[in-house]
Amino acid sequence: MTTLPFLLFLLFLLSTSTLLADGPTDNQAASVRSVPPPGIAIDADVRLSLEKELKSLKDQIEDLRKSKNPTIERYLPDVEVFSRAVELALNEDGFFEPKDKDRAKLVLQEGTKRASELKMEATPWTSLLGDSLLGDSLMVVRGFRSKLDGTVQPYGVVRSRKMKPAAACRADIWCRGRSEKGLELQFIATRMTNPDPAPEPGVIMIHPFGRYCNANKLAGEIDTLEVLEHALKEYPIDPKRVAIRGFSMGGAAAWHLAVHYPDKWFAANPGAGFSETPQFLKVFQSEELKPTWYEQKLWQMYDCPVWARNLRMLPTIAYSGEIDKQKQAADIMAEACWKLPEEQRFELTHIIAPKTAHKVDTLARIEIERRLAILDGMRSTDPPKGFSFTTTTLRYNQA
Repeated sequence: MTTLPFLLFLLFLLSTSTLLADGPTDNQAASVRSVPPPGIAIDADVRLSLEKELKSLKDQIEDLRKSKNPTIERYLPDVEVFSRAVELALNEDGFFEPKDKDRAKLVLQEGTKRASELKMEATPWTSLLGDSLLGDSLMVVRGFRSKLDGTVQPYGVVRSRKMKPAAACRADIWCRGRSEKGLELQFIATRMTNPDPAPEPGVIMIHPFGRYCNANKLAGEIDTLEVLEHALKEYPIDPKRVAIRGFSMGGAAAWHLAVHYPDKWFAANPGAGFSETPQFLKVFQSEELKPTWYEQKLWQMYDCPVWARNLRMLPTIAYSGEIDKQKQAADIMAEACWKLPEEQRFELTHIIAPKTAHKVDTLARIEIERRLAILDGMRSTDPPKGFSFTTTTLRYNQA
């Protein structure tokens, strides 16, 4: 029997489909773009070589799986994410540019290396002091098994080479920007070779994959929470010293995760992105919507201004470039915070980089990091005497 929650979920998907579009014409069935776009063909000999390496890695993984060794079972997802990434790219048209072939080789090499190490019950990639190095940054890709569907999902970890293991350090969850060509293969290769945005010394930066290009919503939302859960078990992170951050589409993710889970973070730092549906589509995509009543109702699940009261208990540092169209996201949230009832209204902190378009200005980032460090040091260990919590659905039912 079809349940009401399932029907509402289907309606919600229909009502938010325009968020993936780039303008009114892209919402017409005859002209809608493919997301991700079609991939490029790869030479037959290259494909054959990758398939051979992939089969070898999958055979090693199968042997590891049969061992029933607790250490191997625990860390097997750290190997499986590499084979899954290449297998999906080969089978699902996931090569978008020539250098993706090199990325696939890099990913298979790392997976094969880890499989050999894990066979000996060695896991050097799990150390705070191990794995790839670029400049002052140490980078590593980790994997976990999703509770949603049992698949292995990747995430990246970046920390300073100068960082010393501590009893409990700060961690920043960084939600990534829009990347329609950023499937598992491209994400993993990037997280192996590019530390940006690199964390401050003493901070561990965690990069969720978030199920592709969805602003960490739906399955991506749950994956982000599971990434945090996994990282808390693997690294010396203080659960009371975790910040939620991101820029562009990652800024939209940070707005969403901040207002819906205000008790999980000591601070939020959303940059650009979008924070609601109708005004964003008007400003950013020049769309005039005529939603039905139930579409407007379902928007309240995700549209962040409705939830603005929850930021009263979560210090939030919004960021925008002065001439970035996506400054609209923070402007809308600032207005929502100030329009709360008089006894609850507050002024949202909004750092605006002068004459800056869609990028994080260097001086602004320094100021953001300074303020995050201050907030981290100001955390109180005392329980709150009281707080207000807004929700529009029992899907988000506690703080």
